[in-house]
This record gives sequence, structure tokens and C-alpha cells, in this order.
Amino acid sequence: MTGVSVVTAVHLLAAVVAVVATAVLLLLPPRVRALLPHLGWAGVGTVVWTLCVASVKHEGIHPWHQAPWFPAIAFTTGAVLMWAGWFAEHDWRPGRALTATWLAAPALILAVRLVGGTDVRFVLFVVNTVYCFTLLLAIAVRVARRANDRERGPRWLARFILVAAVVTLIAEAFRLNVTDLFMTVTLVVIVATAVRAGDDLHARPEAGTLIDDLGALVLLFDAQQRLVEVNAPTRLFYAMRGAVPPEPGTHAGELLGADLGELDTVTVSLVVGSDHVRLSGYVQRLPSDGAPPGGWVCLLRRSTPVGSDAAPGWTRRALMGRVPSHDPATGLLSPRAFQQALAEAAQHPDAQEATAVALLVDAGDPARLADTATALASWEPRPEAVATGRYDQSSVALVVKDVAEPAVQAWLDETGLGDRHLVATRTGSVAEVAELLEAAASDLSRRARP
Repeated sequence: MTGVSVVTAVHLLAAVVAVVATAVLLLLPPRVRALLPHLGWAGVGTVVWTLCVASVKHEGIHPWHQAPWFPAIAFTTGAVLMWAGWFAEHDWRPGRALTATWLAAPALILAVRLVGGTDVRFVLFVVNTVYCFTLLLAIAVRVARRANDRERGPRWLARFILVAAVVTLIAEAFRLNVTDLFMTVTLVVIVATAVRAGDDLHARPEAGTLIDDLGALVLLFDAQQRLVEVNAPTRLFYAMRGAVPPEPGTHAGELLGADLGELDTVTVSLVVGSDHVRLSGYVQRLPSDGAPPGGWVCLLRRSTPVGSDAAPGWTRRALMGRVPSHDPATGLLSPRAFQQALAEAAQHPDAQEATAVALLVDAGDPARLADTATALASWEPRPEAVATGRYDQSSVALVVKDVAEPAVQAWLDETGLGDRHLVATRTGSVAEVAELLEAAASDLSRRARP
């Protein structure tokens, strides 16, 4: 057997291996196959690629039967890049532009080859080489993010792909035409690793993502502003960055750089290991019967400036994190969140025409707020409800629209709130609900309790 025949046989063997690997991939259980998105297409492309190289080694360059060669290389490399994005980043999804490029580039190369014939082969060779080397660099950059993964399988796989990328670049520099062999071996290694490593192949979420997916950082301080406890997302946030959470007893001034008594909202650059993470949120004083009594709670989320170029989800979560969402004592909206909800309702286009009833209930004793809030909360699922929340230390409020005040009074009589508490109602438009509540609060302050 001549040297050429041996080389041809090697590439034919690679084609057979690629066919087997692709078949195995398609027959894997759905749970394992989910770890290899787009890699089935890479397997199909590798089969075409290796057959084209084997044909060239056996017969030389033919005017037409090598037309699929360059498109197969571009298509296969693009499919591997799509998988590398999933491998490197938690919950990654390819954008429309990337998907379109993956499919359009090989289609365009094939069209030019068919129209231009053999005269455009050299130009296509240069363009395809530059394009695929760019994709190969992007693959290496993505995969390198897991080169030091804590799990052995993904770590080994990432390092293997990086070595294969370097060897491929060196081989192509010498025009050895063995890149299809490296692609075949890489395909087999990825499939074998997925079967062996299982769910470890999933990329772990980054610390910044965990804040938004699992909740905000919550730090609890006592009355002397010493740290008492942090929540689970805070501990996980520090652990993901290789740092130790702040110790109990750490003073708020040392941690946040400010006196809690002077803060309402807070923006801080939190030192986490070697990183400085910009966070923003709010500070709220706990009641005297809270835990700890008279302490402080600080909620922090990743800070995203309004109008920035960040993804909409990040900006939305950052805006939501500017105010506390619910009051711990009543389960209703906190005072700041309640006022914000009213302000947003007042900006609605039909706020001037829509009628509203503002109801303020003074429980007198803060300990009775929870029972009062439970009654008001029954309005929350109804479409007429604008907002239900805590108004001040001893009162809660309800604002409804498109409901007549007698209907609200009848509901008060039914629940018995009017008999047990001081109640004031005001009627107006949705645009002036804040003023209606102020008027109701003034009314309650003038009325003496029986």
C-alpha cells in the first residue's frame, strides 16, 4: 500500500469514527444528549469534512466534487462554537445573529463556489481559513473559562480542547491537512466526557447571576450596628468568588462605610476577595419587638445604572431592588414600595379620568397590624386594586379604582374593620391618590379614639 493510500485510509477511518460518534450521540438518553447541544450537527459536518479530505488525498483536486469541503469546515466549526458557549456559560442561549451567521456563512461559501467554479477556490480558501480560525479562537476563549473548573471532567475537557486548538493552528501553518482528524478526536472526547461526567458538564452560575436568580444579599445588624447574620445567597456569593463572608460582629461602618442611622438607600462597592462589586439597595430599621430588637436590615443587589446598555433583565432587577418589596410585619407592600406603586399608577395615561377610593385603617397598636393587613390583603387579587401597603407605623392603606365609595364602606362593615379601628376614606382620581391618603391621614390624626 502506497503512502497516499495510507493517508487516504486514515481519513476514511476518521469518517467512519465520526459516523459512529454521531450515531452514538443521537442514541444517548435525552438527559445526556441535552449536555451536547448542536454537537450532532458538528458530527454530520465532520463526516462530510473527512470524506472530502479523503477524496482529495486519493484523487487530487476535482473541479466539483470538493465543493462541500469549505462549507463543511465552516458549518462544523460554527456548531462547535455553539456548544462551547453552552459549555462555558450557565444558562447560555445563542442569539439570533450568531445562529444566522453559523448557517449563512457556509451557505454563502457554497453558493460562491458553485457560481464561481474553480476560479474562486483560492479566494474561498483564504476567506474560509480566516473565518474558521476566528471561530477557533472564540471557541478557545470560551472554553478557557472552565480550564480550572472544580469538577475533574469539565476541567480535563477544557484543557484538551485548548491543546487541540493550539496543535490545529500549528498543523495548519504547515498545511498538513489533519484538522479533520483533530475534529473527529475532539468530537469523540466530548461525547465520552459527557457520558462519564454527566451533570458536572453543566456550567455553574456566576456569583453575579446568583444574586438575581436566588435573591438579594441580606445583612442583619443589631441595635449597635454589629453584623448578626447574612442570608444564604450572601454566603454563596462570597463562596463563588473564593472569599469568606464577613464575620458576625463586624461593624456596619467597616462593612458599608456609613452609619446605618443616616441611610435610607445605599450604594456601596463591596470588597469580595480581590474584587470590588458595586451593589445598591436599602436599609431599614427593625421594630423594638423585631429580631434583633431595634436592629437593622440591609438588602443589596447588583447596581445597574438606569439607561445603561445592560441587558433588560439586569436593569429591571436593579430597579426592583431600589426599594423593599414587602413589609415584614404585615406582608403588604412596604411604605416606600407602596408610594412607588401609587406614583406609577398616577402616571398612567387614564389616571386623571379613572376614579379611585383611598382607604386608610389605623390599627392603633402596631401589634394588631398583622390582622388588619390580612383583611386588606383580600383585595390584592381583585382587578380593582391599585395597591395595598403599609402607610406608617400604625396604619395600612388600600387604594382601589372604578369602585364606588359606598361599596368600599359596605366591605368595611362586612369585615368589621370599621368597628375595631379608626377608618378614613377619600374619593378622587387615580392621579391624586397620594393627596387623598394624606387627607385621610390628617382626618385620622384629628379624630380621638373612643
